[in-house]
Amino acid sequence: MKIVKKLKKRYTEFKRHPVTSYFPIGAIYRYVYFNVKVLFLKECNYDWINGLKFIARKGDAGIVSNIYHGLYEFEDSIFLLHYTKSSDVFFDIGANLGHYSLILSGSKNCLSYSFEPVPETFSQLKKQVLHNKLHDKISIFNLGFSNQTGFLYFSTDKGVMNHIVSYQEEKSIQIPVTTLDDWCKTVQPTIMKIDVEGFEKFVIEGGIQTIKNTNLKVILIEFNKSGKKYGVTDEEVYQRLLDFGFSPYAYSYQTKELLLLEKYNLNRFNTLMVRDLAFVEKQLLSDYRVKIFSKWY
Repeated sequence: MKIVKKLKKRYTEFKRHPVTSYFPIGAIYRYVYFNVKVLFLKECNYDWINGLKFIARKGDAGIVSNIYHGLYEFEDSIFLLHYTKSSDVFFDIGANLGHYSLILSGSKNCLSYSFEPVPETFSQLKKQVLHNKLHDKISIFNLGFSNQTGFLYFSTDKGVMNHIVSYQEEKSIQIPVTTLDDWCKTVQPTIMKIDVEGFEKFVIEGGIQTIKNTNLKVILIEFNKSGKKYGVTDEEVYQRLLDFGFSPYAYSYQTKELLLLEKYNLNRFNTLMVRDLAFVEKQLLSDYRVKIFSKWY
C-alpha cells in the first residue's frame, strides 16, 4: 500500500513536469527500474543531456531525479543553459553532486567553481567531474562559506539536506570555511548558485564586495524557510539581495522571457535573482536548445 501511494505521488509529480508531462508512464518506469537496479548495484551509470553522463547511487537525490525527469529543476536549468556563455564564470556554492556545474561547463564550456563542504558528497562530486572529463573546466573545493574564516561543523547524515550545526554532533564533521570576499580576490563570478540549507544570510554577509560587483548578473538562490534554525527569515535574505540591485524573476522557456515576480518564488524553492535585466535578456537571444529524451527545449 505504501508503494502504491508513493507511485501515485510520483505519477502526479511527473504529470506536472514539463519534460515528463506528455509521457508520465515512461518516468514511472525509469523510477521503478532504477530503484530495483540499485538493490543489486552500488552505482549506476547514466547517459544524460548533450553527451554528459552521471553516476547515481541510492539516496543521491541531487542527481538521481535526472533519471526520471530528464532534467531536474527544469526551468532554472533551462534558463542557465539558454543564458550562459563560454566566457561566464559560474560559482556553485553548495554544489552537492554538481548538477549545475556539469550542465553548464559540459554544455556551455564555461568555467565552474564548485564548493561542497561535506567530504563524502565532495568525493562523489569529484567522481562526476572526472567521469565527464571536465576537470579542466570544473574546479572543485572541499570548502564552505560563512561570514568569517574558521571552522564549522556540518551534519553528515542528511544527504542533500546536510547543513551547518551549532556544535559537534555524533554525525557531524568539522570543515574549513572562508568568506566569498576573501576567496574572490582573483576570480569574480558572473553567475552564482547558493544552496546552503538556510545559511545563505551568512554567505552573503561574507561576500558583500563580490555580490556588489556588477559583473555578477544572476544569482539562483533557495528560499525554503530553512534559515529558521539559524534565526534567519527568507525575507531578510531576499531584502538583502534587493538592496544589491537584484530583482526576482521566473523564466518562460517557451518564449525565453523573464517574468518579474512580486516576491521571491513561492511555487518552488529556487528563485532567479537578476541584475541588469537588459543585459541578461540580450544574452538570452541565442538559438541554443537542448534535447531531453525526444524533445527540444
